Amino acid sequence: MIKQTIKKWSLPILVLAFIGSCDPDSKCNNCGELLGGFIYMEVTANDLTKYEGLAALDGIDVGACIRAYILEEELNINTVSIVDDCCCEF
Repeated sequence: MIKQTIKKWSLPILVLAFIGSCDPDSKCNNCGELLGGFIYMEVTANDLTKYEGLAALDGIDVGACIRAYILEEELNINTVSIVDDCCCEF
């Protein structure tokens, strides 16, 4: 009985352990979370209108993953860079 219970719960426990083990020092970032003033985000149509000058940057369109400095909800356009992976979805 105990062995069946262990087998039944071993996969869900492994999955939860894997999801919860994201190293904060890794390249995995949470979208919308500020890290030292920088934000990683997947650009939305709303962002293109909200942040003046964002739409004019090369390679920036809806769905692009970017890293930028943000202070008091003002995005510094000069700090925007395109990143390969936002790690927005798990």
